[in-house]
Amino acid sequence: MAEAFPAVCFRDDLPGSCPCTVSLRDATLVIHGSDGPVATWRYDALGYEPTGDERAWLLVTPRQGSPSGPVTALVARDPALLAALAERVGEPDRSTITGLAAGRHALARRHWRSLGLFAVAAALALAGGWWAVTNLAPEVAAELMPVETERQLGSALATAFLADKETVPAGPAVAAVEGIVARLAAAADTRGTTFTVHVVDDPQVNALALPGGQIVVFTGLLREAGSAEEVAGVLAHEIQHVLRRHAIKRLVQQFGSAAVIGAATGGGNLGRLAGRAGELVQLSYGRDQESEADREGIALLHRAGLPPESMTSFFERLRRMAPDGLPELLATHPDTGRRIEEARRLAAALPKADRVPLAIDWDDVRASLGPR
Repeated sequence: MAEAFPAVCFRDDLPGSCPCTVSLRDATLVIHGSDGPVATWRYDALGYEPTGDERAWLLVTPRQGSPSGPVTALVARDPALLAALAERVGEPDRSTITGLAAGRHALARRHWRSLGLFAVAAALALAGGWWAVTNLAPEVAAELMPVETERQLGSALATAFLADKETVPAGPAVAAVEGIVARLAAAADTRGTTFTVHVVDDPQVNALALPGGQIVVFTGLLREAGSAEEVAGVLAHEIQHVLRRHAIKRLVQQFGSAAVIGAATGGGNLGRLAGRAGELVQLSYGRDQESEADREGIALLHRAGLPPESMTSFFERLRRMAPDGLPELLATHPDTGRRIEEARRLAAALPKADRVPLAIDWDDVRASLGPR
């Protein structure tokens, strides 16, 4: 039997995305489910479309008029599968497949092709024509959503979330947070994401990330931080939640990809989804997501020339200050003690490097916020 490769398929007889395997024959691609082969496609009857912001996924669909059976689409990412498939197809499909890892597509073309694919998927899902899309796994839905679409969705969510809150319009605190975010973003692979900062006058010791680069910081956090570098540690963590698209995945898990896809592309009720922004804020990230944001946030601090241990120093400060009850920032992060120890270990393992302190007078920032 030919070698089988892992993939994900979408079927009109089953809800959601389904894990599957793919074997390649001389003239055909065979998709296998848990009970055996479910579809056989000729290579020359298929369309091959790179997707995802990094163009690391390949969407394979039968061309119009080609028989397909219950399987409507296949998403492949396994490098071995992509390499084997490229050997069996002709040009220009071979160049499309081999161009995934090489990143040969221009940024503008990547954006518009991704946006077009996402919009088509949304239209089909909303019309019921490709209803499996409405149950995409969060990881796949996040990969399919272009950065610009995520930005529009995040802006609407931020507007709804901040509607009943008092924001700090300008001043030393806003300038400090914007400067910290700019320093971190300059050292990050933002992939087109830009960040918008909102400082909210609220005693919560907390910060949060909404999709598309919306960062909310509560003044309670700024008052408790001992330095700009400690705030940078918190914001590095939140920035990684955005860049790793954790918030989009939370949205899909909570509300379903049909609602998120429809709202983001104008085909659904964006107002209704935005009106539930408060629910999104209350959702907890998974343990793996928190660990990833810690790990990548510490690495980001290092690249930005900031002390990587500043993340743990602030968490430790809060834990010492509130022995009888954790502040919001820690209460929403499970296994606080274990995560602090792991973050300390990761920071200590990084190579020594010159540090460039943030040029921010933190006493002036805190004084500008007035009395507690």
